[in-house]
Amino acid sequence: MQRELSIILENKPGALVRVVGLFHQRGYNIESLHVDPVTDLTKFRYIEERLDLKLEENEVSHLLIKTTVSDNLLRQILRQINKLIDVLLAEENLDT
Repeated sequence: MQRELSIILENKPGALVRVVGLFHQRGYNIESLHVDPVTDLTKFRYIEERLDLKLEENEVSHLLIKTTVSDNLLRQILRQINKLIDVLLAEENLDT
């Protein structure tokens, strides 16, 4: 089943490489990847509340990854991505 993952990560050198490297190391296929710095934080206020922190413009990036995986594999991927040091939050994007 095709899934879209929404990942909020710190806008630092190497952060994207670690996420993509996780997919590569485990043999998961990335069908589409899009990343932008976050300039409008209103959409992500729930992350500030959930993690009890204050985000600043261009301090974080929003990464969208499309991949085809099963439910079990999706849960495993999200757990692994959420363990990465520069990742603030990774979840399935249900808006698609």
